[in-house]
Amino acid sequence: MSGWKGSDNIGAIRELLLTAVPFAVLTGGLWYWIRMPLGLLVVPISGYVLLAWLLLTRVEGQWGLGPANRVTFYRALGVVVLVSVLTEPQVPARIQWAWVVLALAILILDGLDGHLARRFGVSSAFGARFDMEVDAALILTLCLGVWILGITGPWVLLLGLMRYLFVAVGRVLPWINHPLPESVRRKTICVWQIASLVIVLVPVTPSWLAVWILAPALVLLAYSFIVDLAWLYRAGGKHETHRHGTET
Repeated sequence: MSGWKGSDNIGAIRELLLTAVPFAVLTGGLWYWIRMPLGLLVVPISGYVLLAWLLLTRVEGQWGLGPANRVTFYRALGVVVLVSVLTEPQVPARIQWAWVVLALAILILDGLDGHLARRFGVSSAFGARFDMEVDAALILTLCLGVWILGITGPWVLLLGLMRYLFVAVGRVLPWINHPLPESVRRKTICVWQIASLVIVLVPVTPSWLAVWILAPALVLLAYSFIVDLAWLYRAGGKHETHRHGTET
């Protein structure tokens, strides 16, 4: 589904408007508490507007966002706040504990949206994709936090960028966009990634241990992508390569 839904979105519009006020107040209070420049409030507010627009163009129903999308939306707002704090380099080190606690809360909520979707029978392709994109954004944000705080070098960004590289390659090789089957391996490694990044971001974790935690996570992630690429090649890439070879 795409495009503006008009009156079909009345419940979602009402819910998003009611959520916007407490989000703005809480974020403003947080900015004051952590001494962030008030001008940088434009970052979380812009994030809220973009997320609201996304939902209004994808979700319809007079009763609102629905329980699953609601949880994913709140998780996405948490990621927006985490990213916004990183825009002021001196702040993350001062509030590292609070930053990590928020990241941990977003991680704990992961899975609840899927449970609610199944419980209330409101599963959708958009909801699954929304959840996946929030996970990917959280991982990249945590990687940025690790790098900005000087815990490791920029190589940690590979953990967050690999998925986006995968998507970019799909623009060139269409067979990579073939739907992948459900995979416990993929989900486990995703959770392992986020958990490893959160552990490393805890202030008491020594830097030397951070490398030993994140390097295996990067290896596991690379392995997971290789397995998926091999499956996709067998599913469609081999046929595509053979077809193009025949045409030439």
